Amino acid sequence: MQLNQTLKIKREEQSLTQIEVAEKIYVSQKSISNWETGKNYPDIYSLIRLANLYDLSLDSLLLEGSDIVENIKEKTEIKSLKRINKILALTSTCVIVIMLGQKWYGELPLIVTLLLSIIASSNLLIILYFQTKLNKLKDEKFTLNDALILIGASIVTIVFYLFFIK
Repeated sequence: MQLNQTLKIKREEQSLTQIEVAEKIYVSQKSISNWETGKNYPDIYSLIRLANLYDLSLDSLLLEGSDIVENIKEKTEIKSLKRINKILALTSTCVIVIMLGQKWYGELPLIVTLLLSIIASSNLLIILYFQTKLNKLKDEKFTLNDALILIGASIVTIVFYLFFIK
């Protein structure tokens, strides 16, 4: 039995309304409704309160509603991928700024500029890879982030061209 079905059945067994359950576990009635219809899942604190209210073990709630475990894993992976992408985007931006600054602050040795170009390009490819994974997890298609990554890759290519193929 799925978690949403278990929650609804247990609430009805105790003759409670969604509003009453919401008041007892300190959430909105809309949250209870969303959980019972399977639109989303309770956080761990709400799950603990629900287990206490319905006199269930947390294990039984999580095992019966294994979809919630998958949801938690998915959210954790999405959060990790977003964090990685932000770090890579920041480092790529710094490298691009350093490369562009050569026009005004003096040129770096050719090998350093080449290595910076390789680093920036590699970072952008990795970002694109992780962004694709994120899109799959979120069931999304090509996004603005993807477009920005491609623009960044184009800038790196142009900078590389300007400095190495003069």
